[in-house]
Amino acid sequence: MEKISHKDQRARATLEILRRHGADTWVPLNDLWHEVVEAVPLSEWEQESLTSTTQARGENSWRWSSTALANAGWLSKADGLWAITEEGAAALEQFSGEQLAAESRRRYAELRSLREEQIQERLGQAWLPKTNAERRVVEAQERVIEQGLKNGESIFSPGRSLWTRQTVSSLRSRWANTQDRSDRDFLEKLTDQLADASDDEKLLMAEVVTVQVLPIIGVGHARKMERVSRILGLMAHPVEIPRIFSEAFVKGSYHPGQSMLSRIDLAVTLILNMLDDWTQREQGAQEELLTDPKAWKQFVYTVEGKGFPTQRNSLLYLVHPEHFGPVVASDVRTKLVETFIGEIGGVPGEDLDEDLLNITLSLQQKAGAPVDYYKGELASRWKGESAAEPEEVETLEEDAAPEASDLDPRGFAPESIDVEALGERLTFDPAWVRRVASALHRRGQVIFYGPPGTGKTYAARQFAEVLKGKGSRVSRIQFHPSYTYEDFFAGYRPRAEASGQLVFELTEGPLRKIAEEARANPEVPHILLIDEINRANLSSVFGELYYLLEYRDDPIEVLYAGSGEDRGNQFSLPPNVLIIGTMNTADRSIALLDSAMRRRFSFFELHPDVAPLQGILDRFIAQHPQELPITELFDQLNRQIAERDDKIGPSHLLQREPFTDELLTAVWNESILPLLEERYLGTEVDVHARFGLDALKRAVQTAQD
Repeated sequence: MEKISHKDQRARATLEILRRHGADTWVPLNDLWHEVVEAVPLSEWEQESLTSTTQARGENSWRWSSTALANAGWLSKADGLWAITEEGAAALEQFSGEQLAAESRRRYAELRSLREEQIQERLGQAWLPKTNAERRVVEAQERVIEQGLKNGESIFSPGRSLWTRQTVSSLRSRWANTQDRSDRDFLEKLTDQLADASDDEKLLMAEVVTVQVLPIIGVGHARKMERVSRILGLMAHPVEIPRIFSEAFVKGSYHPGQSMLSRIDLAVTLILNMLDDWTQREQGAQEELLTDPKAWKQFVYTVEGKGFPTQRNSLLYLVHPEHFGPVVASDVRTKLVETFIGEIGGVPGEDLDEDLLNITLSLQQKAGAPVDYYKGELASRWKGESAAEPEEVETLEEDAAPEASDLDPRGFAPESIDVEALGERLTFDPAWVRRVASALHRRGQVIFYGPPGTGKTYAARQFAEVLKGKGSRVSRIQFHPSYTYEDFFAGYRPRAEASGQLVFELTEGPLRKIAEEARANPEVPHILLIDEINRANLSSVFGELYYLLEYRDDPIEVLYAGSGEDRGNQFSLPPNVLIIGTMNTADRSIALLDSAMRRRFSFFELHPDVAPLQGILDRFIAQHPQELPITELFDQLNRQIAERDDKIGPSHLLQREPFTDELLTAVWNESILPLLEERYLGTEVDVHARFGLDALKRAVQTAQD
């Protein structure tokens, strides 16, 4: 009972702590966990690590139990931030003690059952959302329709008249007359364009940008929030982004074409033109557009502006998602109809969108669930053997540069890294830094290998720090002989229920978690640092995931049902997940690695005999002078070590402050000699006599004489 009681106590404590922070305050997950533990300390059993990662058993249980709170509508989550809802605050008053957690679980089970019933009823009636992310987008779009299009109100500030003829016309005129054709960032240009605008115009622009970025997957949660927040920040009296939109920003509904990612200026123009046309129509005409998908389509495609079919199709999805669905690339829609036309008799009709809807309804009824055209068998059929999605070609203006970070699937461009600064920080040749950045961008994963003390981990951490962007995640793990696939990706772990019965829960590992976060923020890299990557059984740890290191976009069946994307059975590895491994060759030579591993990683040696480490002590001491003959002692040490992989790295001696005899002796006896004792164990070599500091000092003195 104690274990389950603790879990229920923490569920209540979570909501109480969030309520103290404030209803509109998002609290970082890690900060919240520390406060929860202070309120309900972990038992000795709960402090144990559930896997070989650092996450405690109690924390793992708490994270999983929060799912019920979120699905009950009491807790909101977005990009590692949690907040309490109004319903959650009310629940704290309504349910006492452990009743709160029990009620959240009951509601969660009821919601799943009800949702399944609704899905089954509508399989043949509407194009249904296939994920929770899509459902959140559709719910947010309903707010746009109800408050914005129907009532002319702000979608951020209910009751504030904003989507009106006067405000729309004023903003549209200002936007058209202040177009900036330079290659500056969109938000930088927009700041100048709105300098003299009213708060209503600035708020409307923030809401227009919200409509544009809301459903797309190519811009992650952090970037969406930043774009909208920066525009709101231009107001004299800014407002907050409602939770319904910040939650919907987490993922999105569809992958757009490149133009929707890079030409936000043209997208804004089209949306403003649409609103201008909308506000000039009578209420009766507006009602017809909102109730008749065909009428809405005709309206959207006659709005003034460039062709921009992806953005126009996005507007179709905005108002009638049940009819047009989350596929906005026109050539993809055409390809889907060509591929699956047999589902409706084999003869295409006059309206491609109607054909695609009817095909989708047919496939949904056959599957007994919403369908995903971008995964599994359906995806392989229409994409063909290459599994490459057709690229939509749009006739757009060419005088504005795209935002590079939005366009690069890795989340960074090699040329964006200041290799000179990073090289100076590492005391490495900038050319070597450039090669690593290029390989990481090209392959997605690299390994730094070499003997102990060569700065492999330090170099990996510095690369991760430089690559980080807003919304990035850096996770660090260490492999060891008992590390498993279940630790790394996902597996079932035991948990004791209140009755004493042992049950098993599916638990996500670090790769599964960072992949989910990367999918939510595709415009920035997410870095997984793996220390001592060669100490584990790599074939066992990676399993079928080896395939994804080379074919990121090609989903595979995972070992454990429900451990894939959206709790399904298939998983793909986002291209913006970067893996940087370190490998100690004193433990295992690179030649002994699995050939699949060697083929999929780019390897960079860090060895004192070769660049970029060769001569690093000289370069470092030139910047941080030493009185003792540090370089000479180091060179003499490695000259006396016969085996190349046994040589000692310079990191033990990279000391900014001058070495004293006492400090140098401590470093030698506590760090360097123990490594050599391990390597020469079982041999006749007297490590202290041959490699001791006094012996090396005498050798250096003799060489100088």
